[in-house]
Formats: sequence, C-alpha cells, structure tokens
Amino acid sequence: MKKNILVTGVGGRSVGSGIVHALCRSPSARQHTWNVVGADADPFSWGLYITPQATLLPLAGAPDYLSAVQRAVEHFRLDAIIPGTEAEAERLTRDQAQLSVPVIANSPAIIPLMMDKRLAEQRLQELGLPFIPSYTLEQSDLAVSTHGFPLIAKPSVGTGGSRGLSILLDQSELDRYLAQVNPATQPMLQPYLGSPEEEYTVGVLSTPAGQLIDTIIMRRKLVGLSLLDARQTPTQRVAISTGYSQGFFVEDEEIRAFCEDLSLRLESRGPLNLQLRRHAGKLYVFEIHPRFSGTTTMRADAGFNEPDVLLRHQLFGETFGRLEHRSNVAVIRAFEHVLVPMDEMLRP
Repeated sequence: MKKNILVTGVGGRSVGSGIVHALCRSPSARQHTWNVVGADADPFSWGLYITPQATLLPLAGAPDYLSAVQRAVEHFRLDAIIPGTEAEAERLTRDQAQLSVPVIANSPAIIPLMMDKRLAEQRLQELGLPFIPSYTLEQSDLAVSTHGFPLIAKPSVGTGGSRGLSILLDQSELDRYLAQVNPATQPMLQPYLGSPEEEYTVGVLSTPAGQLIDTIIMRRKLVGLSLLDARQTPTQRVAISTGYSQGFFVEDEEIRAFCEDLSLRLESRGPLNLQLRRHAGKLYVFEIHPRFSGTTTMRADAGFNEPDVLLRHQLFGETFGRLEHRSNVAVIRAFEHVLVPMDEMLRP
C-alpha cells in the first residue's frame, strides 16, 4: 500500500534533500511504497521540483507553522512527516501531539544536544567520556595559555552542521575573530585535536523504542566539497569540514562499539549522527546530531537507508537486524540540479 510522506527542508544541499534521494532510491520506492511530498519555505528549492507533489511551508519558528503542516497532512493525506532541518526536527518532535500523523525523528529529550553545543559537551562529561574542552570568548586568554594555537572557533547555538567554523592560527587571527564575531551565536573556542585523516561521521540507527538496528562509519576525506578550510602550520596541516561529507565507508570495531554504547547511553530513539576524531588513542565526539545526516543519500546507496527502514518499521511494523550495508568503498560526492520553467515555480 502506497504511503504519503512529507519531507521538509528540501533545499539543494540540505539534509531534507538527502532524505528525498534516499526514499526515491530505496527498493520500497521502486515498489511504489512511498509517495514523497517535498516541502520548504523557499520556492527556489531543488526538492520541490523532483518530488511527485510539493508544498511551501512557513519557517519552523513562525506562529502558523504547525497549522500549515496540519493542513498539508489533510490535503495530501499524509501518513508520516520527516523533518529535513534541525529547526523543524526540534519543533515537530516537541509539538508532535498537535499533529495527526507520526514524525519520523529522534526523541525530543535529546534534540537539544544538536541545538546547543555546550549541552552536548556537558552530556559527554556527565557520561565520563573524552570531550574537547570549550571556552567562552571571555576565556580566550585561558584557552591560549592552556592549549596554544591552532584553535577552532564556532557558534554554540543558532547554526547547524559546520556553519560558522573558523581556524585560528595565532593571536592576531584570534583578535580579528573576537572583533567581528556575532555574540548572539554564543561562540566558543576549542583546541584543535587530531588530524584530518582521522575524522569520522557515524550513523547509529535505533527504533523509536530504543532498540539498536545498525551503525555505519564514514572516514572523511577533507577535499573539495568536504573541505571548509585548510591551513598549514610549521608542524601540521590543519583542516575542518564543511559538513558535506565524502570519503570512505569503513569497518572499525572500536568506533562502532564506542558509538553504539553512546547511542544507548543517550537513549537515542531514531537517527543519530555523531562526528568524531581519533586523537592520542582516544575518540573525541565534537558534534551530536540526533537527526538524519547530510550523508543520508550516500548511506542509502550503500544499503543503509535510514528513512526507509524507520518508515517501514513505524508504518508497516517490519523489524530489522543488522542491515548488511556495503563497506570498504569510496564515496565521491557531487551536486545535482533541476531546470524548472519559471511559470511552474511554487508561489508563496
């Protein structure tokens, strides 16, 4: 039986666009199980024009957002909603009781860990796990005296993924950053740990009841689309990711066991994306995202189709063990485009 699924936030480089890709490429889609309805606040969004049906929605913070989503539920006879942005994941999970269909997302109890990086650091500390210490801007002198350079500067709230990251190699760069940064994003400073060759993005998938399904590990290759910035110091190459990952799906028992244990201890209920580095024999998580990943479409092509699995579990009651996805393969990324006659574009 075909099910109508709303995917929000389907702009061209978004998590939502990856979810659309995954559902359209899944064996279930080929069997006509999913009718995907794309949604976004911006009519200039790729996913609105490659899905069979589409609609515009207000921004997640708008007063009429939930009523607009419920109207879409009724108009398209939706069976489930998958949020494709962090703001919508937070809003829809928090207010799911006001909607008449399930939201395929993680538990609202851990969503704040991706909305505030300081909360994520605090949770790692509480669990007794290695963590990268952070410093406020007022503690910049302490950060320098304790760790030296390079330092990583990033917003702790108000952004998702890797937006707003900066590499600071010396005091003059730190001074310029302090003079220009927007304090509303509550910036934080962290020491730069590890090397670009030991950075990973890991997906741990669990059922809404918290039963672990499987884990997939990508070792990032920080070049091209994956590279935000790279600098060379006298002793090391320093690089940080854009969040648009590519690289290698690998087997790594230490990382798998570490991330699955963390997922269970966080009481994850759905998709969980962890970003980490290996440094001096320890694994340091620097991002906790209880949502689908920007690598969702690539994972799906490797046989780890998270939105398809969760929809089949929640709507059809299917159960899953390990997914037997592919590993030891390189994933090389590119962007797609679509041509749309201007008179066929959606209007607000």
